[in-house]
Amino acid sequence: MKSIAKILSRYVLSAAGVALILLLLNLTAFYAWMMKNADDTSGQGRVSAIAQALKEKDGAYSLTPEGEKMIDGRFAWAMLLDGEGNAVWSRNLPGDVKRKYTVAEAASFSRWYLNGYPVSVWRYSQGLLVLGAPKGSLWKYQVQFPEKVLRSAPAWLTGTLIANCAAAVILALLFGLRLIRSLKPLAQGIEDMARKQPVFLPPGGLLGDLAEKLNDTSRLLQEQEAFLQKRDTVRTHWIAGVSHDIRTPLSVVMGYASHLEESPALPEPEREKARVIRRQSERIRALINDLNLASKLEYDMQPLRRSKFRPAELVRAAAADFLNRGLDVSRYPIEVTVKEGAQELVLNGDRELVQRAVSNLIQNSIRHNPDGCAVTVCVEPLYSCCKISVRDSGSGFPQKVLRAISAPITPEPLDSHGLGLTIVRGIARAHGGKAEFRNLPQGGGEASLLLPCPVPEQESKGPICRDNRGRTNPGSRS
Repeated sequence: MKSIAKILSRYVLSAAGVALILLLLNLTAFYAWMMKNADDTSGQGRVSAIAQALKEKDGAYSLTPEGEKMIDGRFAWAMLLDGEGNAVWSRNLPGDVKRKYTVAEAASFSRWYLNGYPVSVWRYSQGLLVLGAPKGSLWKYQVQFPEKVLRSAPAWLTGTLIANCAAAVILALLFGLRLIRSLKPLAQGIEDMARKQPVFLPPGGLLGDLAEKLNDTSRLLQEQEAFLQKRDTVRTHWIAGVSHDIRTPLSVVMGYASHLEESPALPEPEREKARVIRRQSERIRALINDLNLASKLEYDMQPLRRSKFRPAELVRAAAADFLNRGLDVSRYPIEVTVKEGAQELVLNGDRELVQRAVSNLIQNSIRHNPDGCAVTVCVEPLYSCCKISVRDSGSGFPQKVLRAISAPITPEPLDSHGLGLTIVRGIARAHGGKAEFRNLPQGGGEASLLLPCPVPEQESKGPICRDNRGRTNPGSRS
């Protein structure tokens, strides 16, 4: 709802701003129009100049060339009335204009019209100068305002401006509320779609077409979600079924291979072949178990046997397990580092799965560096997380593989060997944490598990460890 209120406030402010801008543009245009036509609407300055250009000598009147240009450029005719109302001088005087006027007649046309001609007058030393413009060229009527109206005009104009702005805001608010009423169900529908819930919006109203499209989209998404869930369930059950069906004949093969390997009646070459059969069968069994576990982790079907354990002890046990299995420490030296404060860390999770993830990371470094590399397993506290990292001095992650295992939403397909790190990321996600992979500047690669670790509130001064819930298919090195 906060987002809707923000939309409404921005809409109202935008509408008020548009109204204010339009008002300012109109005032500017009106002012520019008035300035452009100021010379046409007020001719008093030109009338006085024509009066000065009218010269009298020995009772005869004449215009200077400048005066003639001013009359020809603006007025149709001109005449000079003496004190008795007689026209003692004229220029281009039309036939429908008299040559003699009474005081009342002169007073009646001096401000407005004379026989339809808009006239302008100027008091001359010997009488009254009358200038007539062409008919239909000027609009002249008396406009009167009381003095108190003029004095209060600024306040009225200011009040009118404020009233207009207020009206614009109120109208924008009313229209915005109507729009928000139409958008509110759409926003709720989009939120429901994000939570994978079915959506049905009333198809009528201002945004009825959009509501129908959202309904269609929701229906398609529900159908796709149901199909994907069915497919994933079938795949998971198929993997579990195949894994179960393979275990029995595989156990028979391993049993006979072990018996032949230990039989003294067979020559050594034949016993070596039986040994190879047993080892490869064990490898197939491990791959089947990994495939089944990865599938369950991917779809949150792997139950966690939670217990409290210390990650420092766990990584030591994982490293010792490799040493006890006869790892060539001259080619793959393993070092365990426990940073300050990590010895007391306690995790609440599935100890076997976390140790499996650490073992997978160590095995990944060994498998993809056949020429040997140094492996360092480190445990350190990181705000409200426990960070378990496995670092090696080998060749590092190829860029294609690194992009794939680091993609938060849609990973790139890997050529092979994606199962081990898939399990690592699945175990981290099942514990509410995440796995990170990167190449080191000095060479080699580092894979890290960030697992939530409860700490006292006053000690948590940094960002909280968050689960990366993006559905990805991380792989390992190629």
